[in-house]
Amino acid sequence: MWDTRRDLIKEIQEKRGTRVICYVTSDRPNATAIVAKDALPIFVNQLRGIDNTKRLDVLVFTTGGDTLAAFSLGRLVREFGEWVGVLVPDRCLSAGTLFALGANEIFMTRAGTLSPIDPSITTPLNPTADGPMPGQKQLLSVSVESVAGFRSLLEDEWSIKTEEMTAQIFKILADRVHPLALGDVYRSRQQIERLAHQLLTAHRSDEEAIQTIIKTLTRGLGSHDYPISRTEARKLMGSQVADDDDSLEDLVWRVYEDFRKELELGVAFNPATVLAQAKEKGQAPPTREQLDLAVIESSISRDVFEQEMLLSESVVPGPVGPMKVAQQEIVRAGWSHYE
Repeated sequence: MWDTRRDLIKEIQEKRGTRVICYVTSDRPNATAIVAKDALPIFVNQLRGIDNTKRLDVLVFTTGGDTLAAFSLGRLVREFGEWVGVLVPDRCLSAGTLFALGANEIFMTRAGTLSPIDPSITTPLNPTADGPMPGQKQLLSVSVESVAGFRSLLEDEWSIKTEEMTAQIFKILADRVHPLALGDVYRSRQQIERLAHQLLTAHRSDEEAIQTIIKTLTRGLGSHDYPISRTEARKLMGSQVADDDDSLEDLVWRVYEDFRKELELGVAFNPATVLAQAKEKGQAPPTREQLDLAVIESSISRDVFEQEMLLSESVVPGPVGPMKVAQQEIVRAGWSHYE
């Protein structure tokens, strides 16, 4: 818990000669959180409360989020720290990787992974699919690499070269995905490349290497889910990825493990299970449940994005008769500050 982590954070600070802020977003199925713009003012307050932030480390665990939020966060920490490090205990994916590009140094444990930063677009013009409930529709995201892969399939695998055949197949694609959504996909790639370039050039001047990093992370790995290990990251990014340090890895991992236990990272949130456990304790529905979805903390203070919900049961028609289903109503959501 925080009392334990504070001591570990202080050890990292002493070892690194830095000030440390941790940013952890939940990866729990049915209770995920992402890198988002609402974290920016929280970071500002945290950074303003820390003395001597010329050297700053940010420990990050996230599966991704808003690319502009990650970019803004990367520029924000530079306003406070002349030298910035990113500590990666486990996953620092997508928008998390974009943020890490702005660091002078990325320290990864042996379990640490980065990922491609090719964006996916979800707009009202995106195609839809059947949702989890009957009659419900949900928007499908459109990946830059998926559209590029479709084009490569036509040209490289099917050897479709003529303008007439290309036009016919594009019409089929445009019937499934709105042309304006396709335009947004490629515009987003241009944007992510610009953002990555700005973050990298804030501390690197080797333009050829920078272009290789950007090209690899935006279009060179084939899948947005591709995991980039420490060894591969070091080959791609060179000395920006720090050398191995067993004692630092132990400290970073212990901080992460404590977060993992407290936030139940990786453990699916199931309202029906929560209700069943409450009944075993003699508590009849409705039941109040609080989820901690994101944490930003230092050795001085702690901010938590908390979501409180009311869990109840309702009876609905089922395939073999009436059945009980869990219902959840969010009654409070927002950041809370602790010292």
